[in-house]
Formats: sequence, structure tokens, C-alpha cells
Amino acid sequence: MTITEILSKAGMNTLLGMGTVFVMLVLISCIISLFKFIPQPGASKKQKEEAAKTDAASSPATAADGKDDGALIAVITAAIAAAKAAENGGASFENEADGAYIVRSIKRRGK
Repeated sequence: MTITEILSKAGMNTLLGMGTVFVMLVLISCIISLFKFIPQPGASKKQKEEAAKTDAASSPATAADGKDDGALIAVITAAIAAAKAAENGGASFENEADGAYIVRSIKRRGK
């Protein structure tokens, strides 16, 4: 066997091996891309929950008279401060060590 025959055989083996690997990678990629069409157990429940969340998030809540939520939060906080001051005999709760009150979130209730 001459060097030319050896190199041509080695080249053919290399091309055949690399070609096989490339074809298999393309095949695996196609199979993975088809996974989105296979239904997953419990996926419909998750989709319904996500749809409900996006519906609630897509319509931002506004006050009935058109004021922004920042003003509404300020009014609620002031009302809480006034009620707390009335409970303490007129003393402001801001000066008390145990009376710090922070509004974390305000959730709208159904009408």
C-alpha cells in the first residue's frame, strides 16, 4: 500500500465519521425542536394560572375617580396614622419605638 492509498483511505474514514456525527447532531436538534409540541402533564393547569395572572397584570388597577395609586396609598397611610394616634390618646405613633407601621402592599378586592 502506498502513502497515497493510505491517505485517501484515512481521508474517507475522517469524512465518513465527521459526516455521521454532523447528521446525528442535526437529527437530535430536530427532535429537540419537536418537544414543544408534546403536551406535558399538568401543563394546561399552569397555562390557565399564567393566563389569569397576565389578565390581571395587563389591566392596571386605577382608582374610580382617576387618581393614581400613589395618592391612594398616601390617603390610606394617613388614615392608619390618624387611627393609631387616636388609639394612643393623641400621641403620634411615629415617635414610638414599637409603633412603626409600613404598608407593604394594597390589593384590590372585587366590586
